Amino acid sequence: MAEIAFDASSFHWSRSDGLNRYVGELLRYYRGGDRFCFYTTDSTLVGADSQKFQILKNPTLYRNDFKNNLRRLIWHQIGLPLEIIKNKQKLLYSPVFEGMLVPICPQIITIHDILPIRFPDVYPRIKYYFKFVLPQLIRSSKAIITTSDYTKKEILDYYNCQKTPIHVVYQGYQEDVFNLQVEDGEEFFNSPKTPFMLCVGETRPYKNLRRLIEAFGRANCPNLELRIVGNLNKRDRPLLDYPKTLGCHQRVKFLGFVPDDALADLYRRAIAFAFPSLYEGFGIPPLEAMACGCPVLASNQTAIPEVCGDAALYINPYDVDDMAKGIVQLVNNAQLRQHLQQRGLQRVQSFRYRQMGDRILNILDHYLTPNQANGTD
Repeated sequence: MAEIAFDASSFHWSRSDGLNRYVGELLRYYRGGDRFCFYTTDSTLVGADSQKFQILKNPTLYRNDFKNNLRRLIWHQIGLPLEIIKNKQKLLYSPVFEGMLVPICPQIITIHDILPIRFPDVYPRIKYYFKFVLPQLIRSSKAIITTSDYTKKEILDYYNCQKTPIHVVYQGYQEDVFNLQVEDGEEFFNSPKTPFMLCVGETRPYKNLRRLIEAFGRANCPNLELRIVGNLNKRDRPLLDYPKTLGCHQRVKFLGFVPDDALADLYRRAIAFAFPSLYEGFGIPPLEAMACGCPVLASNQTAIPEVCGDAALYINPYDVDDMAKGIVQLVNNAQLRQHLQQRGLQRVQSFRYRQMGDRILNILDHYLTPNQANGTD
C-alpha cells in the first residue's frame, strides 16, 4: 500500500471552483506513480489503477454545504485516522485546509488564502472554522503549503504560527487547454465580431464586478463589449440589473458558466482581460489569459502582482476612475497590448502543474524522513 495518504474527500468532477481544479490536477499528476493512496467520493476517478483509490461510503461528502462540511470535519477526526492506520500510511497530505486535529501520523495541509477572515460577511459559517478550528489544525501539522508569499505573510500575521514551517509553492495552469493553439474550425461563440474585454470570476463582492462595470460604463469605448464569465444564481439579480442603471446594459454580457475549451476560445479572441479583484491568495485566470495571448489589466492588490509580475497593466481596484483610465489605455494602445502579450507568454512559463507537483512531492518526502528540518521557505 502507498505510504502517503492523499485527502481528496472534497474533490468531485462536477465542481468547477478553483480549489477543485487544484486538487484535480494534482490527482491527475500523482496517480501515475505508486506513492499515494487517494481518499475520495468520486468513483469516476477509478480506472485500471483502482488499488490506488479508497472510495468513501458517503457519496455527498464532497459537497460544499454546512451539513457535508460538518460530516467531513468529523470524518477527518475518526474515519480518516482509522483508514490511515489500517492501510499503514506514514503521512497525510491535504491539498486543502482540512486534516486531523489530533494526528496519528505527520500531516501537511494547504492553506490557499484566509478569505473567510478578510471577508466574514461573504462566508458567515466557514469564518468560524477559520477562527477556531484552523488554528489548532495549523499547530498539529508538521508543515503548511501555501500558494504565494502574500498568503504566507497573511497566515503568519493572523495565526502567529512561526513554529510551523510554511512552504510557498506556486500553482500551475492547464497548459493543455489554455494556449495559443486553435483547432481548425474551432469557435464556440457565433456572436458578431464586436471587440470585447473579458472578465472571469465569481459574483462575490470581493471580485469587484460592480466597480468594473461602472468603470466600463465611464470608459469612452462605445464599440467595446464587456463579457463576464462565472456561475450565476438568483441572488445575483441586482448585479445583473446594474448595467441598466448605468446605461451600458447592451454592451455588458453575462455569459454564466463556460467550459474550459470555450473559455480558452474567449481568451484568444478578447482584446484584453480584466481582473479587478480586491483579494486573491493566488489568481489563476490572469495566467490562463496570458497563456492564450490575451493582454491583462489587473488589480494591484494582495497576491495578484506577485503572480502577474511585469506582464500586466495595474489599476487600483478601489478607484473606478483609475480602472476606467486603464481600460481606455489598454484598448486604445495596440503597442501596449502587444508588449503585454509578449510579457505574458514569457511569464506563464514559471507556472506549470508539473513543477508544482514535483515541488510538493519534494516537501512531502522531506517530512517522511525521521529528522525533519524546521523553518520556512
